[in-house]
Amino acid sequence: MNSIRRQLGLGLVVILLVTVVVVGQGGIWLFDQALRQYLTRTLQSETDSLLAAITQGSASLYLDRRRIDADYDRPYSGRYFVIDAGERWRSRSLWDARLPLDADGLHNTLVSGPNNQQLLVWSGRYQVHGQVVDTSVAIDYQPLVHAFDRARWMLWLLGLLTIALALVIQRWLLYRALLPLRRVRSELAGWPLGKRLELSEQVPEELEPLVSEINHLGQQVEQIIQRSRSGQADLGHALKTPLAVATSLLQSAGSNPDSECLNAIAVQLQSIRNLMDRALQRGRLAPESQASQRFNAGQDLPWLLDSLRCMHGEELVLDMRLERGAEGGWPFEREDMLELLGNLLDNACKWATHCVVLEASLKLEGLSLSVADDGPGVAEDDRVAILSRGHRLDENIDGDGLGLAIVRDLVEAYQGQLGLMESAMGGLRIDLFLPAAQRALSSDERRVDID
Repeated sequence: MNSIRRQLGLGLVVILLVTVVVVGQGGIWLFDQALRQYLTRTLQSETDSLLAAITQGSASLYLDRRRIDADYDRPYSGRYFVIDAGERWRSRSLWDARLPLDADGLHNTLVSGPNNQQLLVWSGRYQVHGQVVDTSVAIDYQPLVHAFDRARWMLWLLGLLTIALALVIQRWLLYRALLPLRRVRSELAGWPLGKRLELSEQVPEELEPLVSEINHLGQQVEQIIQRSRSGQADLGHALKTPLAVATSLLQSAGSNPDSECLNAIAVQLQSIRNLMDRALQRGRLAPESQASQRFNAGQDLPWLLDSLRCMHGEELVLDMRLERGAEGGWPFEREDMLELLGNLLDNACKWATHCVVLEASLKLEGLSLSVADDGPGVAEDDRVAILSRGHRLDENIDGDGLGLAIVRDLVEAYQGQLGLMESAMGGLRIDLFLPAAQRALSSDERRVDID
């Protein structure tokens, strides 16, 4: 299994090794070049001193050794010269070693000298008293070469110590940085034990999307569980009356069977079947589903409206008003939208006198829906109550009081907003908004955040 700590450690070692090599070797090379330039100026000054010691004699030029530094007379002193003015003069310190005279300026490489020395040599050609004079002046560079070698080894040692120290510091920093992940892991460990899944949001910026998604998932799971429990309770409560009626009718039919009792029993059994279908649909509500089909207004809405016309009569006018952009696909699951719109429109059709109006607007922020009817409307004090499960304002109207409660559950599942008000036609108007940004970004975030 790949370890983030191991990968970061290997990356740090490689970076520091490259840094030590480049900076160490580059620093020594730059210092060597600077020192050679400094010694070159020293050798030029020595050359000037030697040329000043050349004197015009009666017959030819001669070198006045009394004007030469004593180091040139001490064997293997590390300072040497050769002068060729027709007659060749050599420093006594050079003994039998030779210096090149075939260059103009500093020699590119070190020259082997006496006693295994490495010499830095400056050569030049000059005019002295009208005569051409070739000179070479050298200085022992071997001690500096040894010093550079020692410095190189010291740099390697310091580099290794720096790498080791950096690895220790990095492990400590990683331990501190990963503490929020350990806390998240401990919080997640309590979820299977029945604790509420709500992670602390006091985490680094990089972990905020992950924690937000996990908290969102926990809320969705809780909503699904709550809907499932509510659906079971609603189903059990709603089945009591039809079962009691069916039992009573069966008892009556046992002693005096007739067609009216059997038809009544069939009606009650059909009611039970409808309640069971509705409960199964409510248990299916899961806005985070990945494999479901998206809702297409142009294809699904006409079919839904035709079904409602068949149920409530062709004389009822169902007016659909879709703004541009809302006529195609919606970024929501098809079954959820059919459930939501079906309950909204079915409730409006039950109470409408002549007309029901559906308006839809789809924008970047989300989907806005409005369903209005021309029925008697709902008093302001009762508008919150009708969203409760099983609440019915008029027992004479067919229904189980679950339609608007399911709409409310769906809106909460999508983290939307729901509002009830009086319509312009005098009846009830239900406005809701479902945010689309969260739905549209959720799949992209799942791909990006892992990177």
